[in-house]
Amino acid sequence: MEPDYSQEGGEVEVKLLRAMALGGMRSVEMQLLVDSQTNEHANYQALALMLSDLSVPEARARTTFERLRAHQLRMREALGRPVGIKAAAMDYLEIIEWALNLRDDEHALTYAQLAQMAFQDQLSGLANYRYFMRRLNEEIKRADRYHRLLSLLMLDLDRFKEFNDLHGHLAGNRALEHLASVLKCEARETDLPARYGGEEFAVLMPETAKHDARALAERIRLRVENSPVMLPEASVQRLTASLGLATYPRDAKDAEALLSSADQALYAAKGAGRNRVSLFIPASVARLEYLSDNPNAAHSVAVVGDFNDWNKSVDPMQREVDGCFVTVLHLAPGRYEYKFVINGEWYITDPRSTDFERDGYGGRNSVLLVK
Repeated sequence: MEPDYSQEGGEVEVKLLRAMALGGMRSVEMQLLVDSQTNEHANYQALALMLSDLSVPEARARTTFERLRAHQLRMREALGRPVGIKAAAMDYLEIIEWALNLRDDEHALTYAQLAQMAFQDQLSGLANYRYFMRRLNEEIKRADRYHRLLSLLMLDLDRFKEFNDLHGHLAGNRALEHLASVLKCEARETDLPARYGGEEFAVLMPETAKHDARALAERIRLRVENSPVMLPEASVQRLTASLGLATYPRDAKDAEALLSSADQALYAAKGAGRNRVSLFIPASVARLEYLSDNPNAAHSVAVVGDFNDWNKSVDPMQREVDGCFVTVLHLAPGRYEYKFVINGEWYITDPRSTDFERDGYGGRNSVLLVK
């Protein structure tokens, strides 16, 4: 018996079907995700978020996927061959749109709109996970080639699930949109704010040292805390966010490690009480020392290198009782170039170093190997 598509059209989430049919995710990936939600503990709201970046109420999401799987089975039986979930979503969407009389030009998507759907999160208007990951890998290669820094900020709203359960999914979407607007306002022109997935967001900051990225992270945190969100029922609610920060190559040596480091810092921020910025600190350390032949010649010493953007104010060395200047740097395992800055003026190589690299200005940098 043919289903009543007009009735089903009122029960399913058309935006979810449209995102699945026209979005950038491959059919095989979508099928694996849909097939994973087959038991009594299935979370269809989370599945909708993964497939479409849309927050859909659990009951409506469940109905949509159940109707879609039933349509996929009907297509398979009618054609006598397997039919992918994406093809089924496209066919089902067309039938539902016809049944609901959604056939005017305002529902026709241009090529540019389809391309945008592949790389833009529909709810927040930010870059989506697919585009973010592509840019992350590109920026890692660029930072490596030109010996530049790359910072990554991961963040999400504190206690978002409780907020969603208390105020409803429309309010949850409004909160996510609000956070996205904060990121758009605070991010610089060269930064890439993105929706990483669910309530988690990211900001990619090319050519940005850790100390500068921390200042941006703190501005974002304060703006979220001090700008309440207006909910659909006209109530006003305050939000807070937790943020985790990591920098390449100081904290990680590849894209996967940078993501993991920023994520660890995010969870550290939550564990420390939420509504704060946490910096990733590598477990590996390097101890550097400088002792002048003339104890009165050096009043201050700092170390600069490709791990701090050669900024002499970031990593000052401490003078000990014997006159030796010492610092302990937390750095990811790898190879670094550095110099000492004496009294804020004179740049010299480390007298104890035995390995050097040309600095491009007619001089040399000391080389530090961290294991």
